[in-house]
Amino acid sequence: MSARDKHKQKRTPPKPAPATPPAKTPVPAAPTAAPVTPAPEARVAPSTRARLLRVGIDGRPLQAGFDDRAGRGIAVYARELLRALAARDDLAITLWLEPALPAPVSGLVPPGVNQRRYGSTLLPFRDRLSSQFSVPAAAGARLHDVFHWLAHAYAPAFPPRTGVVSVHDLILEQFPDCFPESRTLRYRTARALEAQTLRRATTLLADSFETREDLLRRHQVPVARTHVAPLGVHPRFAPASPTQLAAVRKHHQLAVPFVLYVGGIDPRKDVPVLLAAFAQAKAQRTEPLLLVLAGAVRLSPEYPALLDQAAKLGISDSLRVLESVPLDHLAMLLTAASVFAFPSRSEGFGLPPLEAMACGTPVVSSRGGSLGEVLGDAALTVDPGDTDGFARELARALDDEALRAHLRAQGLARAASYTWARTAEATVAAYRAAAHGGAGA
Repeated sequence: MSARDKHKQKRTPPKPAPATPPAKTPVPAAPTAAPVTPAPEARVAPSTRARLLRVGIDGRPLQAGFDDRAGRGIAVYARELLRALAARDDLAITLWLEPALPAPVSGLVPPGVNQRRYGSTLLPFRDRLSSQFSVPAAAGARLHDVFHWLAHAYAPAFPPRTGVVSVHDLILEQFPDCFPESRTLRYRTARALEAQTLRRATTLLADSFETREDLLRRHQVPVARTHVAPLGVHPRFAPASPTQLAAVRKHHQLAVPFVLYVGGIDPRKDVPVLLAAFAQAKAQRTEPLLLVLAGAVRLSPEYPALLDQAAKLGISDSLRVLESVPLDHLAMLLTAASVFAFPSRSEGFGLPPLEAMACGTPVVSSRGGSLGEVLGDAALTVDPGDTDGFARELARALDDEALRAHLRAQGLARAASYTWARTAEATVAAYRAAAHGGAGA
């Protein structure tokens, strides 16, 4: 048996352009989603009382302007993990911030979390070199038992022995052709620094078992230095009421059934596969059907090519782009969709399809990266890039009512098993391992 096989035995994953839409009608106040009370689990202190850990957290991902390339995923991770950690009574948390940037917006930092600023540096605050100087100085101080970087791209090349580094994915290494800047010296230098971080960190925290396997395979990281803390689904993602559905459909002018995609349109997301699959599925139907892309995509360099593809496929009139969807509309929009589609080549975790499941919407997805692990048998999945397979499963999810009911039930149960309180519990286990020198996985 190979070393990799032994590692895998440790894996135990949980079961023309679109027509310009008419002016939007504001959603009435009555159907607006009620404020969500966090699940009781998120407020329960650990069952076994342990020594209070002093934890420093690199809070720069919460600051506007720190990294314009930081995606929604890292921002959600930073916000929700911090809330779940702050709800515990076994941690004393200090959030470290970049002095040249504004503080996180009100409400992002929970009560009881101390805030401090890194030392000023003459280096550009957005430059990765700043992570190699002022940040390690704070992390190495005796103020903390453990220091946590929320993404390995922001960690120093030589983390302290008690450092914990989150690794969401290795996509920048795995798919360089998806990034036009991959041939630049800056890009190559950044990957080299990240590789050094991964080799030197004593405790690495992956979002999924698939990402951990990538670490073991690509960087020969000892398995004892790795931990897995799957992400969670916020309680706001739940099936919307009929009143809310009517309101969100009216607001976004979605009077007919639609297939929904939420996210970017960079090459890794493989949205052209979705367009081609949608065109095939639509050609077999007589009823109207829309494809809705929700996200800030109009300024993406790939957007013109996407419009050209839609025109060639004859689906321009069926393509709708929602550039900005308020957070309190998202669960309603997910519930209103007939199917949620996610064709990504690879994901380190894959929150959007899991959030759709939590809203009771059938999901058709690729199995790229960790998606097969996270979604399990609660979604219809195909290999990345399989346009015909995606079209076939899309048609099944749209038309087979028994299958739709099955996917709804399975999806709701699957999503309920992912909570931020559990993410925090697994994260604290990694903290305690780091505090004892990084041993244990």
